Amino acid sequence: MKGLDQLRKKLPDYQGRKIRIFAVIALIVFVTSLIFQSVLDSLPRIFRSIAILRMIAPLTPIIGTLIVISIGFSVVRKFWRVRDKYLSKSGKKAYQKAFKFVAIGIPMLFSVIVHSFIPNDLIATCGIDDTLCRFLGNPISGLILGFPIYFLYIRLVLSIVFVGLGLTVIVKTLSFFGIDNMAMLYVFYPEESTLQNHAIYSILRHPTYHGLMLISIGSMFFRFSIYSVVYFLIFLVGINIHLKCVEEKELIQRYGGAYKKYRETVPAFFVRLKDVKKYFSILLSI
Repeated sequence: MKGLDQLRKKLPDYQGRKIRIFAVIALIVFVTSLIFQSVLDSLPRIFRSIAILRMIAPLTPIIGTLIVISIGFSVVRKFWRVRDKYLSKSGKKAYQKAFKFVAIGIPMLFSVIVHSFIPNDLIATCGIDDTLCRFLGNPISGLILGFPIYFLYIRLVLSIVFVGLGLTVIVKTLSFFGIDNMAMLYVFYPEESTLQNHAIYSILRHPTYHGLMLISIGSMFFRFSIYSVVYFLIFLVGINIHLKCVEEKELIQRYGGAYKKYRETVPAFFVRLKDVKKYFSILLSI
């Protein structure tokens, strides 16, 4: 895998199979975050005797997502903020010391996307008296059109298309950018990276986030509920806040006018109509 050797060099104490510990940590964080959100979805129905939970029942799925995505982005932001401190104290092992923030924060963000594919009553189903719960969690097509079967097929096709596109973008970005840069090695060692402005980076500033948003849109079509729309909007707003306050702020400081000019000419997430042909050409290239 491209960039794997460079990544291993920056994790000197985790050579060989030891590096798998980060994969284990990431998996545990991902599963725990997903379970937490699913439990919050059904918490008012699990503890029906608690009045306050019954009052906020329609909001608990949104609260769970907000908590996880906020913590996830905060942890990722911590990775950026400790850079200078860790470099001065730990030297060559600075990135290794900070890598735990990547292994924790990124899986939390992934869990938010996966959670949006899951019914909000998976653990405890909505009862007859849970009218608002069923209204917010059921497909919008059923509420408006009486759930025609052909619309279900359209939703599934759109979901598959967007999820497939998103995964393709992420795989292509990984093959071009390398696992080392995907693991944000450039944050600690900018001298070993360059401003990317070719191939997929010539039409999208943040193709990885673009891929994640495509998957999130796919989940929105898969569930097609009011909750799924809200989840997507939360993810979209979260990414924009993170980029504005953390990543692009850092990139402007590092590259100055070059990145400002790049930002003016290349969109962050959405492909311009004139670049659609080039976009698919890159995705379909071997």
